[in-house]
Amino acid sequence: MKSFVARQPIFDKQNEVYAYELLYRKDRIKNAYDETVDADQASMRTIINSFMEIGLDQLTNGRKAFVNFTEKLLLDNIPAMLPPNLLVVEILENIKPTPEVLEACANLKQSGFKIALDDFIICDENLVFLDYADIIKVDFIATPLEDIVNFIKYLRGKKRRHSHTPRLLAEKIENNEMYDIAVRMGFQYFQGYFFSKPVIVEGRGINPMAINRMRIMQIIMRPDFDFQELSDVIKQDVALSFRLLKLVNSAYFAFSTSVSNIQQALVILGSIEIKKWVALMCLMEVNPDKTVEITRMALVRARFLELLAPKVGKIAESEDLYLMGMFSLMDVMMECPMDQVLAQMNLDDAVTRPLVEKSGESYDLLRIIEEYERGEFDSAVECAKPFGLSEVDLMRSYVEALQWSSMLGI
Repeated sequence: MKSFVARQPIFDKQNEVYAYELLYRKDRIKNAYDETVDADQASMRTIINSFMEIGLDQLTNGRKAFVNFTEKLLLDNIPAMLPPNLLVVEILENIKPTPEVLEACANLKQSGFKIALDDFIICDENLVFLDYADIIKVDFIATPLEDIVNFIKYLRGKKRRHSHTPRLLAEKIENNEMYDIAVRMGFQYFQGYFFSKPVIVEGRGINPMAINRMRIMQIIMRPDFDFQELSDVIKQDVALSFRLLKLVNSAYFAFSTSVSNIQQALVILGSIEIKKWVALMCLMEVNPDKTVEITRMALVRARFLELLAPKVGKIAESEDLYLMGMFSLMDVMMECPMDQVLAQMNLDDAVTRPLVEKSGESYDLLRIIEEYERGEFDSAVECAKPFGLSEVDLMRSYVEALQWSSMLGI
């Protein structure tokens, strides 16, 4: 049976990744909880793919994994087969708090598991779950704000009466306004498209360190750049020099001897690889305050598009597609509109035009990975149809991109 696993990051208030939710969709099924889908099998396939076939280390980078469990899987004690230090058991919103379910929750708590209430429906019947929950996920689209406010008041009153109070996770956060509201309400964790879409923050200049990185990228994007000039510029940048040497000496390249100087590293890489790797190093240093997860996402996008290039007859454009994927989150990293960021770089139109105009075949390929990141697999498949890409093509390329980025240790 074909199945897919995608990860959606869950952030804390410091914009650091707290965990990932692992998502399942059956072939071309838009809603994972559609009645035509066997929910028990969906959860089991997610567990098997994540913990056994792909490997949780590749998917979550050592962070916790949120996984949905049906009532049957809870009562069959399936979570107990998995490591409690890595798994957060999500109880679906359609599960009723029967005595058997509550007993299963109590057993999981005693075994050291964290429990999250998924798409928690605020009603009297469900309040008994609060005694077992570590995290409550509240849907900011489906739940009226007034209900959320009243629920938080209830929790605060409960905190005064009991020591145990669950943490709040705001999901379906789609814009900055929703995020600000959730923060003011006291939510500790956040999940939604807002964190994976480019966000324009106006009125902020670009810091001098970022400008220096742009200058380096301008050099490497010249058709015949000078190795010596590039080496001299990088040598003046301690952080960039360190990252470049660390990368060249990593397991990915597996050179027999250690590379100890910048010019040697550049010569070994060659002009094509230099464009990719130095661009990545600059990207990582553009805004150190931004979470490294954004850099990882950009890197996975880049590799994903590079892997698709030969499959869609664009092998000659693989470098442009790689760079387009890598720079697709630059506006988020630099907190500056995309057109202003790219105007300072000497990138080819094949890289910049799709990102600015949001159109063309290259942009349509980028949409595939954007939809895949969100777990919208049906939409990703529709985007892939004109290119003759199968669901298996997407899954394999996505997993390989995840493994590749993980191997780099970034």
